[in-house]
Amino acid sequence: MSNDRPAQVQQEDLLDRADVIDGGVRAVLAHLDLSRTDADHERTIDALMAVSRAADALRALARNDFPAADEATKSMARYADRARD
Repeated sequence: MSNDRPAQVQQEDLLDRADVIDGGVRAVLAHLDLSRTDADHERTIDALMAVSRAADALRALARNDFPAADEATKSMARYADRARD
């Protein structure tokens, strides 16, 4: 992010991006058969959780909560790793 932008605009941008991510996750979930338990479906759910944790990290950054952003990023990586397995 550019340092010449006001902090409030940067914060709103992060929150807007997180909302877009969450909207995409909700849209995908609306089309999934959540009763499935096969491995491919579980990988899809793990990938969606990774994306959702990315949104959490953006929200934490908007609050300047760096420990929470770090935790969300680490969680995102764990879910992404599980999705690849």
